Amino acid sequence: MSGIQSLISAGRAYEKTLESSSNNLTNASTTGYKGDQPVFREVLSKATRVAPESDEELFQPHEYLDLYVGMDKSSVVIESVGKNFSEGPIRATDNPFDLAIEKEGFFTISTPQGDRYTRGGQFSLNHNGEIVTKDGFQVLGRQGPIKIEGTDVKVDANGGVHVDGQFVDSLNVVEFRNPHNLQKLGKSMFAPMGSDNVPIPAKEAVIKQGMIEESNVSTVKEMVNMINGNRVYEQIQKAMTSMDRLDEKAISISRLT
Repeated sequence: MSGIQSLISAGRAYEKTLESSSNNLTNASTTGYKGDQPVFREVLSKATRVAPESDEELFQPHEYLDLYVGMDKSSVVIESVGKNFSEGPIRATDNPFDLAIEKEGFFTISTPQGDRYTRGGQFSLNHNGEIVTKDGFQVLGRQGPIKIEGTDVKVDANGGVHVDGQFVDSLNVVEFRNPHNLQKLGKSMFAPMGSDNVPIPAKEAVIKQGMIEESNVSTVKEMVNMINGNRVYEQIQKAMTSMDRLDEKAISISRLT
């Protein structure tokens, strides 16, 4: 793999890093937001963008690989953009319809596209007295949409909703065996990818009323990533320009000879 191809692959990787950091910074104040986390992989093969297959390619050092597969340069490719599901800080709001989840779990939301899942618990009541998201989607209990007919609303740690001392329903708080296979949809919403990644009742989730979970993005870390990423990207561009000039000189010399 030529040097210019390695630089191009590195440039693409840093472009994705900058894109992810930019998106994270944009959503640093979004309730329940989970940061993007790019995952990169080094390709150790002479063929461009062909992943290593054999045990030798996977585990042998570069000095051996250079002889074994005839490789002169390595390449970095984007494996995936993962999600950072670490808990964000919980902030008190004193709004009885703001809810936060401690430990693993998601609120179930009814949308025109089907059920969606979120940790963004900034809720309110609509004109029908139903608990809804900021976009007006119904928050689901185990029996369906939760309707409030009363004034004193209490939500216990297990998600049970009580109105004027009477039990109404329990929030349908779920978890997934493989949360990293959830698709990110925007507005802090997720949907499972694949029929095997089905929601199951959250076992350890603790509901906190009058609180919300903030974004888990570290603005300082993302700013550092942006600064470093921009610097490296500029160096890659300069290196590509230098290599291009060397190629031009080599072509000129070959013509003279």
